Amino acid sequence: MKIVKLFTLLLTVACTFSVQAQEVTDYDLQNFARAYKEMIQLNNKAQKEMAKIIADEGLDLEVYHAIDDTKDSDIEPDVPESEFDKYEKTQPKIKKVQQKLEADVEKAYSKYDLTKQKYSAIAERVKQDYMLQAKLEQIFEKMGR
Repeated sequence: MKIVKLFTLLLTVACTFSVQAQEVTDYDLQNFARAYKEMIQLNNKAQKEMAKIIADEGLDLEVYHAIDDTKDSDIEPDVPESEFDKYEKTQPKIKKVQQKLEADVEKAYSKYDLTKQKYSAIAERVKQDYMLQAKLEQIFEKMGR
């Protein structure tokens, strides 16, 4: 779903914020871990809400994805027209859940003394540094991941 893509983007985007050139402190790494854990929970909750919206409309999840994945292309999935109508009915509710998720993620950044840019820069730095990966894993273990 789009939320998964959004969340993946949050983790992988290389930013111009220069944490890469700076030291990632234990404080930053602790806050990053807490924010990451909270964002996973927020994302899972949003995924469940969206899946329920889709199911409540009587739309199969695979059909929903087939329509959603091709809506901006010239390709049209081979599904009955009624499925497109169901898809359209879900969109305002799905959009509302996505907007709430985005707002909740922003709150999580603030709660843990981070910005989107700093969070992304730390994520990028952790991807490149095995020592930071090991430290982060220890933090997660202590948190009971």
